[in-house]
Formats: sequence, C-alpha cells, structure tokens
Amino acid sequence: MKALKWAGWIITSLISGLILGGIFLGPWLETRSSALASLVYTLYSPFCHQHPLRSYYLAGRQLTVCSRCTGIYAGFFLSTLLYPFWWKRLKNWIEARPVLIVASALPMGLDVLLFILGLWNSPLFIKSLTGFIWSGWLPFFWFKALKELIRPAL
Repeated sequence: MKALKWAGWIITSLISGLILGGIFLGPWLETRSSALASLVYTLYSPFCHQHPLRSYYLAGRQLTVCSRCTGIYAGFFLSTLLYPFWWKRLKNWIEARPVLIVASALPMGLDVLLFILGLWNSPLFIKSLTGFIWSGWLPFFWFKALKELIRPAL
C-alpha cells in the first residue's frame, strides 16, 4: 500500500509538473515552431479563456494560460511536491474540513464577481495569488480520493 501511495504522488507530481511546464512551453515554441506552439495553445484552450490582457508574457509572448490559471496550476504543483513533507501534520486536519476548498475559493470568487460587476479589475498578481491559494488545498483531497479509488481494487 505504501508503494502505491508513493507511486500516486510521483505520477501526480510528474503530470502536474508537465501541465505547469506546458504553460511556458507555448511561448518558447512560438520562436521555433508555430505549428507546435499552436497545438499547445489549443490543448489548453478548453480550460482557459487565454485572454491577452489577463495573461503573463514571457519574452514578449503570451503564456499558454491566463494569470489565474497559472496560479492554479502552480499552486497545485507546489502543494503536490510539498505534500510528503507536511501530510502527516496537516492531512487529518485538512481532510476533516472539506469546507476549506470553498473557503479558499472565496477570494477568487470575490475577485471574479467584482470584475463582472465592474467594481474592480485586479492586477495579474492578485489573480494568480487567488488561484494559487485555492489550488494549494486541492492535493490533500486529490490524494484522499486516490486512496479511496485504490482501496477497493486491493
């Protein structure tokens, strides 16, 4: 069972790292192969609006996703990497409080709502930060779900 836990962590870390890396791959590929760059942007387009005014740029080229999605992917990846170091201390406390997912989404939801109402247009950093805050909690519930999926198979 312990080997399966580590395998789940390694696979999740690799996949979330590849997804995060793809955000920076698009602009890099634009300088080398527009067809491949176009493919990368297309792969991310169902998950992000990719609005130019809400995106970071790397060497003058737009990242593959907006600033909020960049924060979401970065938060999930970083929290996944750190999970083995803090899961023993925080795991039970966090898993017993699924309301944390909703509570951590409130700053992001408020930011979006104020933008829709025309009352506030947050800087890119705030958009990234609110996404990062929300997604940083997700690995705790992701790994719990994986454990529940694997348990019946054993």
